Amino acid sequence: MMRPVRATKTGLVVPSAKPPVFNEAVKKRSGDFAVSASKTINVTAAKTFAAWIDSRRRARWLVGVKLTIRQAAAPKFVRLTCEDDDTDISVAITAKGRSRCVVAVDHTRLANAQLVAERRHCWKEMLRNLTHHLAERA
Repeated sequence: MMRPVRATKTGLVVPSAKPPVFNEAVKKRSGDFAVSASKTINVTAAKTFAAWIDSRRRARWLVGVKLTIRQAAAPKFVRLTCEDDDTDISVAITAKGRSRCVVAVDHTRLANAQLVAERRHCWKEMLRNLTHHLAERA
């Protein structure tokens, strides 16, 4: 299960024991809960896409999350399944000029509002990790 995160001395974020508590949630028509997060990154869409597709690279910045790629179209989107709780993750990568892109993550099929709060916090931190990881490789 994807758990809340905490910062380390190296700047990467790792899962922490206690989740933050938020009172907001997004509920989809199907009855499942969902959460979204996005970030603008100063790296090309192709490099960002590669960081999602390559499992070894992904493990460096997406700490403690086991994902299976269901579908991908370079460099625009990736659809994944979180193996721990069988939830769906869609990642849209939109180029903004030659050297910038926006990464938007939609995490769906969450069981309750508490998971929405935890995942929102996690995705914000993981997108910061992605930015840090890509900046190091540039």
